[in-house]
Amino acid sequence: MKISTSAYKGRKAWVLDNDAIALTLTVGGGHIASLELKERAGINPLWVPPWKSLEPWDYVPAKHAGDYQLKLLAAILGHNICLGWFGDPSASEAAAGLEVHGEAPVAKWRLASKQVNETGVAMTCRCDLPVSQMQLSRTISSARGSHVIHVKEVVASTSRRDLPFTLCEHVTVGPPFLEKGVTMFDMPATQAHTFPGPFSTRMRFRPDTQFVWPVGPGARGRRVDLRQIAKTQPASSDFTTQLIDPKRTGAWVSAVNPKLGLLLAYVWKRADFPWVGNWEENYGRTGTPWNGQALTRGLEFSNTPFPVGLRKAVDQGRFQGQPTYRWLPALGQIEVEFDILLTTISETTTGVSEIRRSRHGYNIAVTGSPTLGVR
Repeated sequence: MKISTSAYKGRKAWVLDNDAIALTLTVGGGHIASLELKERAGINPLWVPPWKSLEPWDYVPAKHAGDYQLKLLAAILGHNICLGWFGDPSASEAAAGLEVHGEAPVAKWRLASKQVNETGVAMTCRCDLPVSQMQLSRTISSARGSHVIHVKEVVASTSRRDLPFTLCEHVTVGPPFLEKGVTMFDMPATQAHTFPGPFSTRMRFRPDTQFVWPVGPGARGRRVDLRQIAKTQPASSDFTTQLIDPKRTGAWVSAVNPKLGLLLAYVWKRADFPWVGNWEENYGRTGTPWNGQALTRGLEFSNTPFPVGLRKAVDQGRFQGQPTYRWLPALGQIEVEFDILLTTISETTTGVSEIRRSRHGYNIAVTGSPTLGVR
């Protein structure tokens, strides 16, 4: 087991290794860029964009905007956090120089502490968010040989007034783990809704339409199964939001690739993140840096339903019976926690029907295979 400094795709990073899973976290943006299970060495289920990765502090608009459009696009990897606002800034904020998804995914993070002992590993990283008047701390820990990684985030206010904010754990998976017609996605969702307006020029869903997960309303009247990107699905780019069953206290989302024998899941408290945003980029964006070459799927658990920015989230107020933003008390703090599960599965697995805590970890009810115990 170890915690070490490293480089990933030319980026500065830290690696937390519990002797079963190696997790890579970038200094620039604090992105969880890679998760590698040693039983499936070389397979990272998280998304690596097809363009060259750049440190956010090396991004110069006059030099790089033609290649990346945005600083975040230059730096994005895997699982990034959107804090302060989720989505585009308002017109006045954009004129003042703000970009999509807030400061955290383009901030310079620092390693505050690390611990390695015979029972496990832990590290704490932090960043400052001066525009949002916040400080963010993330502690990542895991027991020796465990297939469960625990993440605790503390958002602290530096303001003497209460602050509205939205927060999204922007998890994205990509090839080879994401394969059309193979990778299956599940969650205990009930109500769902397509994006309220135009999302792209390659939308396959009817906009601003309610539906029941997992079958969505296609733009031409056909039904679309959201558990999978069909092998026959032409280029598309869409977003839908899914409300986790309000009767639950725990929430989860899973992705399985039976061909690779790998399962990735995230588990959290439903009260912290009521929604899962499903973002599908299926070779649909042709502008730079996308160039029609990106296949990715976002499993974005969030305290707001849509990536529309803070102002619109506050104006919306409530959606599907839930508040669309939270308040951070003056000079106060809030904490959120979630677990990442990464484990092997049988090639007969066709999905996940339930994930529940057990005495020593989690029990995962999978379809097509016996229940898995993950510890």
